[in-house]
Amino acid sequence: MDDYDLRDVAYEKLGRGYESQWELMDDLFAWLDLRIYFFYKHHQWLGPKNDMRNMLGLVVTREEFEHNLLKAAQLGLPARMDGEEAAQMAASWDAIQTRLDRTETEFPLLALARRCNLDEFERGCVVLAYASALDRKYEKLMAYLQDDITQKAPTSALAVQLFLPLEGNMEEYLSRFARPDDFTGLFDREKLAAGALVLHPLVLEFLSTGTVAPQAGLRLFDGKKDAPGGPLVIGQELARRLDALFAEPGERVLCLTGGPGSGKRFQCEHLMARSGAKCVFADLDCEEQLDRARDAVLAARLTGAVAAFGHMEKTDQDGKLQPPSQRLLEGILALGLPGGRAFFLSQLPAHARFDRLVVELEVPDPAEAERIRLFRAALGSLDLEGVTVEELAAKFRFSPRQIALACRQAVGLARLDGRGAISGRELHQCCYRQAVHKLDDLARRVRPAFSWGDVVMPEDQKRLLQQACGHIKYQYQVYCQWGFDKKIAYGRGLSILFAGAPGTGKTMCAQVIANELNMEMYKINISQIVSKYIGETEKNLHAVFTEARKSNCVLFFDECDAIFGKRSEVKDAHDRNANVEVAYLLQQIEEYDGVCIMATNLIGNIDEAFMRRITYVVRFPFPDAAAREEIYRRTMPGDAPLSDDIDWTFLAEKFELSGGHIKNIVLSAAFLAALEGTPIGMSHLLRAAVGELKKNEIVVVREELREYADLLD
Repeated sequence: MDDYDLRDVAYEKLGRGYESQWELMDDLFAWLDLRIYFFYKHHQWLGPKNDMRNMLGLVVTREEFEHNLLKAAQLGLPARMDGEEAAQMAASWDAIQTRLDRTETEFPLLALARRCNLDEFERGCVVLAYASALDRKYEKLMAYLQDDITQKAPTSALAVQLFLPLEGNMEEYLSRFARPDDFTGLFDREKLAAGALVLHPLVLEFLSTGTVAPQAGLRLFDGKKDAPGGPLVIGQELARRLDALFAEPGERVLCLTGGPGSGKRFQCEHLMARSGAKCVFADLDCEEQLDRARDAVLAARLTGAVAAFGHMEKTDQDGKLQPPSQRLLEGILALGLPGGRAFFLSQLPAHARFDRLVVELEVPDPAEAERIRLFRAALGSLDLEGVTVEELAAKFRFSPRQIALACRQAVGLARLDGRGAISGRELHQCCYRQAVHKLDDLARRVRPAFSWGDVVMPEDQKRLLQQACGHIKYQYQVYCQWGFDKKIAYGRGLSILFAGAPGTGKTMCAQVIANELNMEMYKINISQIVSKYIGETEKNLHAVFTEARKSNCVLFFDECDAIFGKRSEVKDAHDRNANVEVAYLLQQIEEYDGVCIMATNLIGNIDEAFMRRITYVVRFPFPDAAAREEIYRRTMPGDAPLSDDIDWTFLAEKFELSGGHIKNIVLSAAFLAALEGTPIGMSHLLRAAVGELKKNEIVVVREELREYADLLD
């Protein structure tokens, strides 16, 4: 070291401030190198002429052992320097400070020191650790000074010896690294516990870039630069309350509760945009929740942001969502929130006790009028064909995020095809992609395959079905615009009872309604719902209606008299349990806001209390001859090859069968014709009809077939 001079700070530039952080770091490195040299000079093991210097850390000679045994206790560097050395160190630091006073820009290193309230000793430790990360020359220097070639990072003991104030106590300053605070939070926790000063990756990134990039579970939102995901269409009253609470000084925790996608984070983003502040969003949907929360607090402290913690809930063994635990919330608050403020975003209220002011605000599910505004805003200028936003809002009780995603996909598909309008069926499909439910585990999905053109029934019943569809299409107009929502608090759903003999078209008409409304349809398997164990049936019913509310679908109960039967006189525990099941189902039907269709062959077995709760009762009559002929003709596809000898009128008059039986006859005749390689003719239909009657143990006499009897041969 005596053969050449160390690089010094830029004294020639004292007249102006630093233009960049790298210019500042250049002077800080020079200042650090000078300090390290003086430490080396006064803290040698055997002196500059030691021949074993190159083996330091590998070999311990007898001379070195005796020297270490006799030397005094370690002191800080300022206590070992002479007057000239101390003056040189002070001059270099004063030069840096003079230029900093003339610097107008706050570089990341300066912002970190201010936001973490670092004193001179702590700033020196950060510079030492940052220099070791930037320049690999310090790895060898640290290993030499610490007498350990494996210790390439500076230790807390070395940092204390380098930066200990003149009147400071070494034991006191070493203890600083043992207590958690803003300063020790800048370093890697595990390595700091082992004595090494290694900056946390978030700190390194911030010092290099001035910000924190998005990573797993962490995202910084800058209200001055970033824009929220869309306009604030609803929730203006909540936004006003947040503005008032955020503007008031003092420490507080704002708890926003609401379902998934209800707009909790969205409200925070708009609050940051209005106030020009920053927010670090942390998703705690991980195993080590407190570790991620600690990273979020560090990122918020570095960037001058407020921290927002979400997804803090856990599920129990039964899959039921549990509110955030008291232990987790206390652990987060103990981290020392930047600015004394934080947001807790949770689906469930946090039933916990806090030692500071807590304000709980609910983000409710959007009402029907609000869903209409959300659909309109998300669809923009594109037109709708075959559907209205009012109908969509009535069918899909979506969260704002679900509405935005569904409309974004529909708009994207329309623009991809160069269309200026979105079809109702396409938009319904996009909406159903956003529905998250488990109804497939409880019911079977039925894809609607029939339309009004396939229905053969009296006009009065057909008009009643069309009227039932209008109950959904015009729900907003009647309830909201005409004020019926103020008179009817519950029971606003659509419930329809289909009553008629087997094969008269009940299941088909249920599909027609689902097709007309562009809604998915689920057929409930009664055998999976009804249980012999007390309470299980109610539990299964609750699960069905809960998932149905999420799926926004048509529920279809076939042969519902098995579960909707009349309540009987209580004679034993079984009667009491059966009546409880019926009463519970009555309650669920009345509270359900969706579409529920029930079919029964025996309307007389239905409990009378159901009739009051059912919106429409449609009776399916047995088809007469004219209706049966029409069913024959409509069941036959237009592409099917037909012979000229078919007598539809004879078939309809001779065989008094329901529409379900006629469907079987037409299909069976088609396969007979395909087997023989001929068009479908009267012979095939007659043989299929006789076979269908035989299944029901009905004998057909040849003489009754008149001129068509020979076709059976």
